[in-house]
Amino acid sequence: MPEDGWRTVIRSGDAMKLMAEGLLHASEQADITQSTIYLEVMRHLGTERTVLDIGAGVGRLTVPLAESGCSVTAIEPSAEMLGHLRERLELRHLTDRVKVVTDAWPTDLPLRGEVALAAFVIQFAEDPVQFARAMESAASRRCVLAVHVDQMFSFLQDLWPEFHPDESPPRMPVFADLYPKLLDDGIVGDVQVFSEQRGPRLMDPNMAMEMLAVRLRIQEDEGAIQRLRELLSTRTDAIAKPRPIRAAVISWQPRES
Repeated sequence: MPEDGWRTVIRSGDAMKLMAEGLLHASEQADITQSTIYLEVMRHLGTERTVLDIGAGVGRLTVPLAESGCSVTAIEPSAEMLGHLRERLELRHLTDRVKVVTDAWPTDLPLRGEVALAAFVIQFAEDPVQFARAMESAASRRCVLAVHVDQMFSFLQDLWPEFHPDESPPRMPVFADLYPKLLDDGIVGDVQVFSEQRGPRLMDPNMAMEMLAVRLRIQEDEGAIQRLRELLSTRTDAIAKPRPIRAAVISWQPRES
C-alpha cells in the first residue's frame, strides 16, 4: 500500500458513514466541555468569542462551543458529516450561532476567528504545513490543533496481511510524524498530551464485522468475510477490551496576527 494509502481506506462512502456514526456515539458518551481540547479553546477566547472549527464533522466540538455562547464557523466538506451536523444544530436551536461552510481546508473564503481549531483532521491534509499556515492566517488570537499520538489503525496491523499479503498495512500520520514538520516551519507550540479511555472498542460483533470489512476493503468478498469472522472468533477479548488512546493538543499564537 502506498504511504498515503490509508486515505483510500478511510475516505470511501461506507468508511465515512461508519466514522460519522462513531463520532455521534462519542459525542453522546462523553462531556466534551471537560476535554483538554475544549478547555484550551475556551482559555484563549477574547470578547468576540469567535471560533473556526475546521473539519467540524458531526459537531462534536461545534455544538458545545455554540451552546457556551460562541459564534462558530463550522467548516466541513463531507456530505455524510454535514447531514448529522445540521440535524444536531437544528435540534438544539443553534443555527443562529453557527455558520456552516462546506469547503475543504484551506479555503479561499476570507474566514476569521479568534481561535482556529482543527481537531484530528490535519492528517487528511496533503500538505500539513500549508494547513497550519492557513490556520494562522485565519486566527487573531490562537491556533489549537489536536492530533493522535497513538496509531488509530493499530487493530488492522495484524489482520491486514491475512487479506493483502503484498501490501503494507495502512498507517495514519500521528504526532511524531506531523509536529516535526511544523517545528521545521517555525511553529513552536505549547503541547499537552492526554489520554482518553475508549471502549468497549466494538461492543456489537456485527458492528465489528462491518467496520473491519470496510477498513480491510473486503466488504464485497464473501470468502474473505468468512475468513474475517473466523479470525475474530479467536480475538473477542482483544476487540472488546477498552483501551486508552493518547492525543496531543498543540496550541500556539499565530505569527501573522
